[in-house]
Amino acid sequence: MNDSNIFEYRYMDNTIKRDREIVLKNYLKNKKSEGLQFYDLNMYAPDNTPETIILSEVNKSLIDKNVVLNRYQIEILNILNDHNLFLSAPTSFGKTFLMLEFIMRNKENLNNIIFIIPTLALMNELLKKIYNLFGEMYNICINSSEIIGDKNIFVFVPERSDKEFLTKTKELKIDFLIFDEIYKLQASNSKEIKTDDRLIYMNKVYLDLIQKAEKVALLGPYINNVAFGKTKLDIVKYYTNFLPVYNQMTVLQNDESWLNYIKLEKQLIYFSSPGSIYKNIESILQKIPENDLYKQMYYREIKYLEKTVSPDWYVISLLKRGIGIHHGKTPMYLRKFYENEYNKNNIKILLCTNTLMEGINTPTNSLIVVDNPKSAFKLNNLIGRVGRLNLTNPTIGEIIISNEEIISNITDTSGWFDLNILAEDDEVISEDEIIYLNKTYNDESKQSKLKEKIELLKSNEISLDDITSNNLQFEKSYKYIKNKLYEELQKGTQYIDFVKVGIELFKPGPAYCFKTEKYVDLNYDRLYLPYKYYIVDLLCGKSYKEIVDYFNKNYNLNNNKENINIFIDSLYELNNFIKFKFSKFVNYIELYKDESINDNKQLKHFIGILSNYKSLDTAYKILDDLGINEEDSRKMLELLNITNVISTSVVIKLIRKNKEFLLQQDLSPFTKNNISNI
Repeated sequence: MNDSNIFEYRYMDNTIKRDREIVLKNYLKNKKSEGLQFYDLNMYAPDNTPETIILSEVNKSLIDKNVVLNRYQIEILNILNDHNLFLSAPTSFGKTFLMLEFIMRNKENLNNIIFIIPTLALMNELLKKIYNLFGEMYNICINSSEIIGDKNIFVFVPERSDKEFLTKTKELKIDFLIFDEIYKLQASNSKEIKTDDRLIYMNKVYLDLIQKAEKVALLGPYINNVAFGKTKLDIVKYYTNFLPVYNQMTVLQNDESWLNYIKLEKQLIYFSSPGSIYKNIESILQKIPENDLYKQMYYREIKYLEKTVSPDWYVISLLKRGIGIHHGKTPMYLRKFYENEYNKNNIKILLCTNTLMEGINTPTNSLIVVDNPKSAFKLNNLIGRVGRLNLTNPTIGEIIISNEEIISNITDTSGWFDLNILAEDDEVISEDEIIYLNKTYNDESKQSKLKEKIELLKSNEISLDDITSNNLQFEKSYKYIKNKLYEELQKGTQYIDFVKVGIELFKPGPAYCFKTEKYVDLNYDRLYLPYKYYIVDLLCGKSYKEIVDYFNKNYNLNNNKENINIFIDSLYELNNFIKFKFSKFVNYIELYKDESINDNKQLKHFIGILSNYKSLDTAYKILDDLGINEEDSRKMLELLNITNVISTSVVIKLIRKNKEFLLQQDLSPFTKNNISNI
């Protein structure tokens, strides 16, 4: 290790890695503990040797008395005492656990801590751990509008790190910043950068916070190298491939079917997309018959879904078999339910995509990889979820790879990649990068054109601060003014007129557009279903059941079950599109206001509806994140007399205090399940 401002530590010896696997396999299969202490596997060693007793006492965790930290973890904690840290380690290494350990060891000196987490699922999982460990010591916040105490832990996804949050943190001394899954800041390709405003804003949050924080920890898996050229961050880079688990991998030959390896014994089955799940779902349903035990166990849940969504939803058929389905289009209340039930060993199988794999640390000892994850990094991330460290009952993890193609090009090191953080890179792909990430074009002609656009906005009294403070895209803002979309809005007389203008601005992808080629024998001869009207339906409060029934009656005349499920998924995704993207339309409208807007009563009412979606009550947001659906959230706000001036800590305390009372109320079975597990 070099004694300089920026130095690195590498543990990447694959020979040692293979030897460790042999020792661990021998222990798990034959219960022979020889050699464990020589390969940093003391956590498995019997507590009857002098070496083990000494190491156990010296390296015992403060947050979990059953955990003995290995020498690499101790080394990392020591580094954090004096330096910023970049940590690249496999999925099972315990990166987040180490951060919580560091907080516990330094709680007297750490008053304001920020976790930036890439997904809501990860945020919710971490939130529960933090509350159980630090709920009495710290005020815990997950929304910018929550109250701030003397000692605070903020757990945020980048989207929640808005102007209000960044303003609040300016007034605070940030003692410790943890940026988890740092690879999400990767500038992977120009197409992604151009289209992904979320990527750009994540990098803005990164830039803003690391410059304020007293201590920084950046965490990620399987990263081979990273540079901090733009920020010149003084940081120790620590790379390790240490894995304290052993997994046995089986690669199926051409004549073998992965369906033969399905078993009701806590298993994850990976697919590349929800569409791939649906292509295989009938085969899965035939393989695993309905079970009276699950039909009885989930009777209330089944009846609720039949009544509120559709009796033909695959979710119902799978529940009757003890199987869950977890992907990006699955509503939050269902995701939380599946995670709870799987962790309790009630749900035995989860059909999942990267949403589960990247989102939560669901323990499992069996994984079937049906589809090609397309990269060694993703495959390693999948495999890392299997055989998570379990000291009380260590077992060999089982991994089934459906075909040789999936691992044909993978070696010990191919899954590691060089991380190019967008904010640290001087190259400019998008104008939004310039506005948000303090970059400039090297090309004078491009810079000149950008200046012209900025001047046009200024002439309409729109500043760059107006755009960034509302987390808007520069290119969309320019298009709104240049094409005078506000004039089209002013002419509109119905909600559909305003929605059409919004769609022109946002151009949602095919997932939101109900592309007819996804459906079978659909009674519609155009490329897209009239999805614009479904946006109006959702904005006006129509139930999912009403909308699904209308779809079946008018388009799905043969009552094709796969069509129904594709439509339901698209509908939930469309609702998320309204909540998280389309609702921002009101910000673009407010960029340029004209008196004639006030004369258009329908437009004013439309703006009011969008504003309700955009500025949901803080407490409502908290409940939504905890897995409480929309209808039940409104009931609970009233039942608990929750006001808007509140924090996540307070909401959790209120729910825990009134748990028995809430479980007796008229709430959905999914809400009651999620309440029971808060």
